[in-house]
Amino acid sequence: MISLCMIVKNEEHCLEKCLNSAKDCVDEIIIVDTGSEDNTVDIANQYGAKVFFYQWDDDFAAARNFSISKASGDWIIYLDADEELEPNCCHRLRKLAGNPNIEGYYFQINNVNDKNEVLRHINVRMFKNKPQYRFKGRLHEQILGAIVENSQEKNVVVNSGINIFHYGYTASEYFNKNKSDRNYRILKKMLEEKPNDPFHLYNMGNCLINFNDIKGAAKCYSQALKHINFKAAYAPSVFMSYIQCLIKLGRLTEAIKLIQICKSLYPDYVDIYYIEGRLYSQIGNLHQAKVYFEKCLQLGEHVKGRYTSKTGTGSFLPLFELAKLHQSLGDIDKSINYQIQGLKINNSDIINFITLAHLLKSKYKDTHKVYGILSDLLDNKLLLARLLLEINEYELSIKAVDEAASETDDAQLVKGTALFKQCRYNEAIQAFKKINPGSEIYKKALPELIAVHWANTPPQNASNLIQKDYFDDEYLYQYIRDINNILFNQPNALNIDTGSRYFKQIINKLLSYQLTGLTLEILNLCGINTPDKQIDFLTSPPASEEKLELASKLALAEIKKDAHNPQYFYIIAVYFLNNEELDMAQNLINKALDLSPKSELYQHLLIRIYYKKLLDIIKEALVHFPSSSHLNKCLINVLETPLVLSAPRYLLSENTPAHT
Repeated sequence: MISLCMIVKNEEHCLEKCLNSAKDCVDEIIIVDTGSEDNTVDIANQYGAKVFFYQWDDDFAAARNFSISKASGDWIIYLDADEELEPNCCHRLRKLAGNPNIEGYYFQINNVNDKNEVLRHINVRMFKNKPQYRFKGRLHEQILGAIVENSQEKNVVVNSGINIFHYGYTASEYFNKNKSDRNYRILKKMLEEKPNDPFHLYNMGNCLINFNDIKGAAKCYSQALKHINFKAAYAPSVFMSYIQCLIKLGRLTEAIKLIQICKSLYPDYVDIYYIEGRLYSQIGNLHQAKVYFEKCLQLGEHVKGRYTSKTGTGSFLPLFELAKLHQSLGDIDKSINYQIQGLKINNSDIINFITLAHLLKSKYKDTHKVYGILSDLLDNKLLLARLLLEINEYELSIKAVDEAASETDDAQLVKGTALFKQCRYNEAIQAFKKINPGSEIYKKALPELIAVHWANTPPQNASNLIQKDYFDDEYLYQYIRDINNILFNQPNALNIDTGSRYFKQIINKLLSYQLTGLTLEILNLCGINTPDKQIDFLTSPPASEEKLELASKLALAEIKKDAHNPQYFYIIAVYFLNNEELDMAQNLINKALDLSPKSELYQHLLIRIYYKKLLDIIKEALVHFPSSSHLNKCLINVLETPLVLSAPRYLLSENTPAHT
């Protein structure tokens, strides 16, 4: 007889799914409620559960032990309400309960996040119902220690081969339950009692990560490693978490040293090679990164349960990374091959299909061949249309929508956008108007529909589209309405705060549509009506590539008029730096410095250019000597320089207008 034991609170949104996954596998359901204010208890009763009540005291082990004390089965399995057993496992589970020589079973826990990524680890979830088997730990409670301590035989706990899917660390689930605050409160108390307990320190580090306190988390992980038993099941995860913190903090030398220690302790831990490959890829040593990603493929997916492992680190993730590397190295054929291999294993992310579409387009001049290859890979014509839209093949995107013979809102959004990009404004309007008004897709399409009215020849008043009910943000609605009124000289046109984030958001959106003329017209009508004012506006935060490009064009036009303003040269230099044209950037910033030699802003940009050139020289040397410890150390030293790490992507000062 098997008893399912659970502790719950306010779980009406997920309890039914959990119980449905387990009800046929068990003979008894024990539900311990710790203070629900919703329909949790009613749902439990519908499944014939024996319901008990427990006064919550910030102690998960105590609550678990109370639940198993109520069980009458020979075996106990425990789940959380935000978990589900894998389908069709009941026969296997009951067979496990028939083995007299085993005291407990590990299950593979698959933690699913919002990106549908899965982090896997093992945990004891099923064990014999014996009074000496009781949980320990107020948080992240454990039963394994009690089983091992009270068993004379070895290997009394083995892998069940059964999966549990856990959804509790999706953002909505995690923050709705205030898990961060609760966990921090409990862990703080536990660390006051045992300040050097490595497991508590590890869990506190994880808790601080959720508060975005990377430095605090790193300190906890570092302290945990000073006291940890390296044979502990969670020890590799402490290394991994600490390394990720060090990389985020820019402490690359420390990260690389820790990676080497971790590899020496756990040479078959595929995730450590994956993170090492990512690190070397990010710093620009592509050939060394390639070695580590190939090692990931050699090790393969971790399925034995020894380590906490991210799904894909031994299969599709390094394949996608190798595709990126070979693209950067100029080997498009290999890049396409790796990308397709990865998609054969995991095709859940459209971004990876978009990457393949770009690769195919770069290889084949004949876009119809690209269309044919993608068509063979995809049964879904609408998805094909979206991919073609992403690679700017607008006519082929429209063709795919037409072949799909779909009149859905999604199809009209794709078709309308493709027509908009081709400046076929009237046809785009007709496609957008087929979308169901008020739907989420209509709200998504509305900015384009309004913009296409404004960009049309002649421009069309969009006031009938600008309805308050169609906007989630009232202030954004008001700004779009007021811009429309100004464009069409409506009597109720109001003065617009051009410094508002809403105005800047609208301008950024128009520039992303490449509507430069319309953007400048709106700026002129709103009082930003000279080149200096327009450049000031375009170089103010938030930054975007489109804004910088337009500012550079305006600055260049002024220089051609024989304007000797150092800020114009600076802006164009930043543009060239961002586009990796370092010699042009250096030439232009030197002209700015000729006019204003004491400017710290211009000096800083010149230093940044020199640093970038130095990095490129080292990376070029690493192409020929990728494993050189000296060159790699030089690269890390440059990257760890605060100037480089802190320098923003585009270095325009908020307080440095173009006309000063």
